[in-house]
Amino acid sequence: MHDIVGKDETLDILCSEQLKIIQKKKGYRFSIDSILLAAFVALKKHERLLDIGSGCGIIPIYIAKKGYGNTMTGVELQKDLYEVAQKNRMINSCEDHVQFINADIRTAVQEMKKTPFHVIVSNPPYTKRRSGRTCPEKSRFLARNEETLDLQSLLSAASSLLIGKGRFNIIYPAHRAGELVYEAQSQKLALKRLRGVYPRRDEKANLVLAEFVKDGGVGAVIETPLYVYDGGTLSTEVKNYYSFGD
Repeated sequence: MHDIVGKDETLDILCSEQLKIIQKKKGYRFSIDSILLAAFVALKKHERLLDIGSGCGIIPIYIAKKGYGNTMTGVELQKDLYEVAQKNRMINSCEDHVQFINADIRTAVQEMKKTPFHVIVSNPPYTKRRSGRTCPEKSRFLARNEETLDLQSLLSAASSLLIGKGRFNIIYPAHRAGELVYEAQSQKLALKRLRGVYPRRDEKANLVLAEFVKDGGVGAVIETPLYVYDGGTLSTEVKNYYSFGD
């Protein structure tokens, strides 16, 4: 297996050695946010899933390694990340139902919407253009900043690619939650589930996990808070995510 890992890459072994992820040493590397989102997604057996901005492929591969045989597709703009995702697909033995596409979702929509999806997920850039610190490393900069995919474009693509009553799942900064819900409504995406993510019990939420339904009705569930840390260690719930527990 180590033969496939490039000199500029690392191999991380997670989830009781069930999940293997290759990443670039420099540039964008997935964070705990992707694991939180993957664990938040509710997926039925027959449903097709799309991951927008798939990076190294962590979200569909994580879900596949939990035992889901659903057809899953990840779209990634950056070629180097796409190539890493292809490696991860192979070393995790999920080539039969997980695939990755190297494309700009904004221009790929027209072709992809011929076969819409039941569930779409995204861990998108969090920072508006020209509002955050600049990063000299392009891969990390594009993953963190809305240079190539802003919130409105993401929600438009998600709405276009979902079937009626299909579900869109996202993790997003808590301070932009109002903007997220407002922009989603303009794309016919109705909020159905919302869960605040708190670093610790005595701190404010810094992220939200949200599920929207295309052409959904009125009514949403505010779920119990998710605490990432308990003191200096991961909370029991988050530890379970790293062992594929419920």
